[in-house]
Amino acid sequence: RRLKEHVEDPDKLPILIFPEGTCVNNTSVMQFKKGSFEVGGVIYPVAIKYDSKFGDAFWNSSRYSIVTYILMMMTSWAIVCDVWYLPPMRRKEGEDAIEFANRVKHEIARKGGLVDLLWDGNLKRNQVKSEWKVAAQQQFSK
Repeated sequence: RRLKEHVEDPDKLPILIFPEGTCVNNTSVMQFKKGSFEVGGVIYPVAIKYDSKFGDAFWNSSRYSIVTYILMMMTSWAIVCDVWYLPPMRRKEGEDAIEFANRVKHEIARKGGLVDLLWDGNLKRNQVKSEWKVAAQQQFSK
């Protein structure tokens, strides 16, 4: 509700949102959370891809502790990234929030030369719900 009110107020500044909800290894764009695409308004997509020549900005949390990662970042020669500002996008008539989010995600992935993934990156941190497993198993058995 508060996000929608903010977007509808012409006196408010734009909000920067990272709709993936998590970071990945600089090769892919994961499924977006639909919330920021439900409120209406204009989306100004930005594609960001890090160049690991001088220092890798990706934190592999299963390999390095946060302290080690921070030390690596602070001692890197530079953190370099390419940033592309894409044309503004609006929700199309009859398009739901998930379809809109996927369309924006696809454009970001295309511009950044990244893989457009269909899965939610938080699966690496959480257990998959048992009913989702059953539904997937039933789908694959057909």
